[in-house]
Amino acid sequence: MALPRVLAGAAALFAVAACVTALPAAAAMPSTLTLTAATNGGTPHVVELTCDPDGGNHPDAQTACMQLAQVDGDIENMPGTEAHIFCPMIYQPITVTATGLWRGRLVQFQDRYTNGCERDNRTGNLFRF
Repeated sequence: MALPRVLAGAAALFAVAACVTALPAAAAMPSTLTLTAATNGGTPHVVELTCDPDGGNHPDAQTACMQLAQVDGDIENMPGTEAHIFCPMIYQPITVTATGLWRGRLVQFQDRYTNGCERDNRTGNLFRF
């Protein structure tokens, strides 16, 4: 009678252990994004951003990856700047794109902002390069 309880307990522990170890593995999947920014139809500036581990040629990969992690790679919901800065009313349109993979999920993002200040208020450090 005690053996079935021990086996059931062992099976439950095994199932919990499998779930616990699967979560960090999914969160640690490498992410690679190609980011572009172009003002007024000019030649785009292109950088590569890798996360988990942080790297690429993005000037502040650590902060950009941290901000992406906060929204699970959903750029539309980026936290933006800490304190939304008052932006001057200077019209210098900037178009940004992001393509690649975030933890195994396809990312395709494009948006246009009035100027770099508005872009930073909406997307934090991600396109600040």
